[in-house]
Amino acid sequence: MAIRTESQDPDLGPALQTYLEGEMAPTLAALGFICSLHANPDGRHGPLMIAKRHEGDHLPTVLIYGHGDVIRGQDASWTRGHGPWTLAQDGERLYGRGTADNKGQHSINIAALAQVLKARGNLGFNVKWLVETGEETGSPGLADFCTAQREALSANVLIASDGPRLRRDRPTVFLGSRGVANFELTLKLREARTTAATGWPSEEPGHGAGECHRLPG
Repeated sequence: MAIRTESQDPDLGPALQTYLEGEMAPTLAALGFICSLHANPDGRHGPLMIAKRHEGDHLPTVLIYGHGDVIRGQDASWTRGHGPWTLAQDGERLYGRGTADNKGQHSINIAALAQVLKARGNLGFNVKWLVETGEETGSPGLADFCTAQREALSANVLIASDGPRLRRDRPTVFLGSRGVANFELTLKLREARTTAATGWPSEEPGHGAGECHRLPG
């Protein structure tokens, strides 16, 4: 939490590098992962990291995704805990920027791997990690990076612990992800007119905008 990985602040780019290089890489290396840091393909945004632990060619491979960046700290707006950059416990809750998105999630996954290794000495499967540092700004460069690293990131299953939690008392697991597509919609509405039936202004010009959610995935 203490590393201010605010990807929305261009002046904090070095913190993104520090999080991968000084926090994630040593933590995963201690669990037997080989880590490699990569510059963003777009040349402007935060770096990415691939980490691999290979136990056998005959074993399945799990790819785990996480992002180390967070939204702006908004320091003055915090009313619980000790601000955004200090992990603080209040009863059953943990406060700090990134506890819920996404440092907390990938920290839990790392801890789970560590417990399995502690209990039996091996995982029984291969693991790859993909950690980016630009998710909060639209993941710039991620698509190009994954295309270039297609072979390095190949796996049998993807675990992406970054998404909504529907209930506080029950873990949420989605067994698939359709992804998203961002686009801009510009409407040029014709002049308002009245309908013959009611005499009220017609809503037809804006009707299509309200139907965008019905577009097939």
